[in-house]
Amino acid sequence: MKFVMLLLLSLTLYGADKIYEYGDLEVQDDGTLIETKTKVLANGIGKFYYDSGRVRGETPFKDGKREGLGKTYYETGELQSETLFKNDMIEGLRKSYFTSGKVQSETPFVNDKAQGVAKIYYPSGKLQSETPFHDNKAEGISKLYYESGKVANEIVFKQSVAISGFQYDEKGKKTAMSEEQIKEIGL
Repeated sequence: MKFVMLLLLSLTLYGADKIYEYGDLEVQDDGTLIETKTKVLANGIGKFYYDSGRVRGETPFKDGKREGLGKTYYETGELQSETLFKNDMIEGLRKSYFTSGKVQSETPFVNDKAQGVAKIYYPSGKLQSETPFHDNKAEGISKLYYESGKVANEIVFKQSVAISGFQYDEKGKKTAMSEEQIKEIGL
């Protein structure tokens, strides 16, 4: 019986993810991460800490590359962001959170580039803005909203450069934005 328990315990420990901390990993010329002492490819979870000792972030690694759901935390312990990695690239919806736990922003990624409509939210949870992205650049009409849900601004972007726009008051009255106003809006 003792032998079976010992075997199960060692299999459990062997199969568990390794935890890497600062200094445990180094980057090779090809960008993969290896264990500093053994020189084998990283397979496990990298943990990063605030000076206070609290966890700042966790990044999963497989065969020396980021793979899986990476997370960052506020120093107070609340979840700050989640990023999905596939083959060392951001793939899927990257989310950031307010300390309250409500979603602050969502940005879709394909092959490590923002691709699709990025959204930012007010602390109340209501939509604050939505901006279309193509290959990491704002492309198309970005809309900013009052917390009431009404459109506040519409700005046309071409390769992340604001080229025209309109402002709306709370009643919906539309006015063209000046060149100066448009230049102030940068991504």
